[in-house]
Amino acid sequence: MTVRIALLQAEAVPLDPERNLAVIREAATAARAAGAELLLTPELFVSGYAPELLAGWLTAERVADFPAALAGIAMETGLAVAAGFPAARAGGGFVIAAGLWDAAGAELLRYEKVHLWGDAERRAFVPADAAPGVAAWNGLRVGFQICYDIEFPEPARLLAERGADLVLVPTAIDADSAYVPEVIVRARAAENGFVVAYADHAGADEASADGPPGFAGLSIVAGREGRVLGRAGAGSELLIADLPDPTAPRVADYLRDRRPGVYAGWR
Repeated sequence: MTVRIALLQAEAVPLDPERNLAVIREAATAARAAGAELLLTPELFVSGYAPELLAGWLTAERVADFPAALAGIAMETGLAVAAGFPAARAGGGFVIAAGLWDAAGAELLRYEKVHLWGDAERRAFVPADAAPGVAAWNGLRVGFQICYDIEFPEPARLLAERGADLVLVPTAIDADSAYVPEVIVRARAAENGFVVAYADHAGADEASADGPPGFAGLSIVAGREGRVLGRAGAGSELLIADLPDPTAPRVADYLRDRRPGVYAGWR
């Protein structure tokens, strides 16, 4: 079984959801034409990743229709869509969310970011506490992490224990964090025996020498043994990758061979 996916690496316009949704729709159309069955966007792509601006812009009314808009793109293009967006909590506050909609527009999975990055995110959002779930899609078991989440081993291991074959990671990392896709993402895939698809925003064309670094780009799809299945550069790109058969034999089976009873005695 071969499943082809696409990762959108592009520049979102902060506070312009209409324009960003149009970019997702265009990318989904191109991905479908390339034979892909799923499109993954970067973190908060619908609103743009700009926590400082979002802190004063977010309202429940502004974000309420994002899931329906993404479901509509999936239905229009006949392609599953996995996208990052801000969402309101019923009790107040906002979370960094990601959702997966199948080609018929049905929502299969929703996830909220557990590990917030830096003071800017904490001013705009609250961290979630719920464990990541796993949903069946196209013969695979799929889960989410969002950006900083994948840098912690515990959530990824939980997804592996729950049978995940594919972990989708909308992200927004800067140019100082290239080690994350180059090292950590590949390690998470290898140690858990699943595929990690990690989609970043495109790197800024012009970054100030004395200002913050632009986005790194460097989106990647990594499989078992940390094998690179697809990798992007810094600029805008639609990255296409074919996923391996999840039932193929493993070189090393870390889940099977670990010894949790022994580890518990070390504490």
